[in-house]
Amino acid sequence: MRCRSIATSHTRPWKPAISACAASWALMGLAGCGSPATPSQNAAALVTQGLQAQLSGDLATASRDYLQAIRDDPYNAVAHYDLGTIDDRQGDTAQAVAQYTSTLEILPSFTDALFNLAVDSASANPGRAEVLYRQVVSLQPTFAAAWLNLGFVLQREGSVGEAEADWARAVSLDRTLEARLPSPMPSTAAAQAASTSPPASPRP
Repeated sequence: MRCRSIATSHTRPWKPAISACAASWALMGLAGCGSPATPSQNAAALVTQGLQAQLSGDLATASRDYLQAIRDDPYNAVAHYDLGTIDDRQGDTAQAVAQYTSTLEILPSFTDALFNLAVDSASANPGRAEVLYRQVVSLQPTFAAAWLNLGFVLQREGSVGEAEADWARAVSLDRTLEARLPSPMPSTAAAQAASTSPPASPRP
């Protein structure tokens, strides 16, 4: 089950946060509380605790909780992912990439981790970002921000027609993304006008 978070406006490609899901995933791990807690159950409780701290803006406490959850259960994909969102928010892209990569080693179909990794890869390695965005929309065709950002990658690669098709798909899924599109569209404007329009920005 996938939980969606609310978009916020920034100046970089969009990242959805899994934090709203982390609580439900963590709580599922707490089933059967009549018996002594296992390391994975302890980790799940720490993820829930970290989520509460993260939502209240206490990122230092949230980071400690997620790190302890990972020590208790190195295969807790949500702890790795949420720690990555904090790293991103604090501007530590390298650490965020490491956490998203760990998430995907555990759960390759984690679409938000794929998306965030694509955003963090887009500037240095647009080809990798394209592959990751395509994985996202293959797994979840209704992921509007992924279609939007895929369009910007294709635009940079010179595939303007494909880019516009993906932008149209993004807007059909989320009309608010129309404000992110180049105006006028690249097919009818000078190339420099299009290149100045930023992609959707990250969600912490």
